Amino acid sequence: MCEVTTLGAYGSRSSKGGSSAFLLDSSRVIDAGHLLDPLQEQSCQIEEVWLTHSHLDHIVDIAYILDNYFQQRTKTLRLRGLPQTLHTLRQHFFNHEIWPDFSTIPLASGVMALSYEPIELHQCYTIGEGRTIEAYPTDHTVPSCGYILTHANRTLLLTADTYALASTLAMCEANPTLTALVVECSFPSAMEALAFASKHLTPKLLFEGLRPLEGRGLTLYINHLKPAYESQLRQEIAQMAGGWSPIVLHDGDCIVF
Repeated sequence: MCEVTTLGAYGSRSSKGGSSAFLLDSSRVIDAGHLLDPLQEQSCQIEEVWLTHSHLDHIVDIAYILDNYFQQRTKTLRLRGLPQTLHTLRQHFFNHEIWPDFSTIPLASGVMALSYEPIELHQCYTIGEGRTIEAYPTDHTVPSCGYILTHANRTLLLTADTYALASTLAMCEANPTLTALVVECSFPSAMEALAFASKHLTPKLLFEGLRPLEGRGLTLYINHLKPAYESQLRQEIAQMAGGWSPIVLHDGDCIVF
């Protein structure tokens, strides 16, 4: 079996936990909403952040692992994401106004602290022996992607933030080695208007959208619950799950695929 560690499971930061981040191995993460607290000095080993999109709850700790552990770092932190995502971070985050532009600041080893490396949708990238990652488009308020992880002939899909699930279903149907998926669910079903405006899912939308996959025996993990609605969301997920046995993620949980 293969594992990914949930560093941040929620759709916002609160006393309950951190926002979106997944540890793939000792040097790679998907998103960076919650790296500093769970990783501490292990942050020095992170070399790649695979970004799903540019929203703050998915990028914020890039700033802090560079700032807090600048002296200990010896390798460039490579941000990998859609060209539009990287453009937004360069223009509006690491711009010497909101935060220093670390792509112009060298580490003691002589390499720049940060670099930007655009990726292409539906292109497979190798991330270690026998492991690949592939981005696919998702439906959010800014350009965004989910990721397909494959290792040892087993595949995991992570949607990140999304509303419509058509592209996710297409990717699931095209991957016979798929064993598990991580899908967001942010707002209670009564808040469907807000879910549409912000391009997030409710339990009702989630399970209606996943109905074509019910018979495949996949493990369903759910993340990105908004902390203010966590109790209500958990109740609705249990009530609406149908043929699924969903696992609602907490910080620190292992995703097995």
